[in-house]
Amino acid sequence: MAALALLCPAVPAQRRGPALQEVVDAEDALLEAGDIAGAVELMVDTWLGPSADEEARALVRTMQRRIFEAARIPAADHELPEHEADLGAITAPTLVVGGAHDVADFRTIAAGLPHRIPGARHTELPWAGHLPTLERPAETTALLLDFLRHPKG
Repeated sequence: MAALALLCPAVPAQRRGPALQEVVDAEDALLEAGDIAGAVELMVDTWLGPSADEEARALVRTMQRRIFEAARIPAADHELPEHEADLGAITAPTLVVGGAHDVADFRTIAAGLPHRIPGARHTELPWAGHLPTLERPAETTALLLDFLRHPKG
């Protein structure tokens, strides 16, 4: 049986809400001021929940620093391409996972998808930010494997 698990998802044609726009504006200001270290820490604090260990934080720091150093110019547009997706056509059992410490935009999307995907269920991880597989890999893997083994259950 096929099943679908979505972790802290975005959606097609997503528009930034105030919370995500605030993060983008702060990131842009730090980068324009040449404060790559500050922008890196902003992203670490934005994308990881409070229980993320130092190893997860180091991974996100490395990833973000490489992105910023490669770009050297802040991207003007992070929006997903405009197109419609018929989420109601999804027939696979679906688990939508959100993080309680994620940016409000992504928490709202995760909580709303079960209203758009027939039979989908939502789980919000009270300890997670946007990257639960980095924050608690064993716990996230166990959640996913349990769902994938018993998607109707």
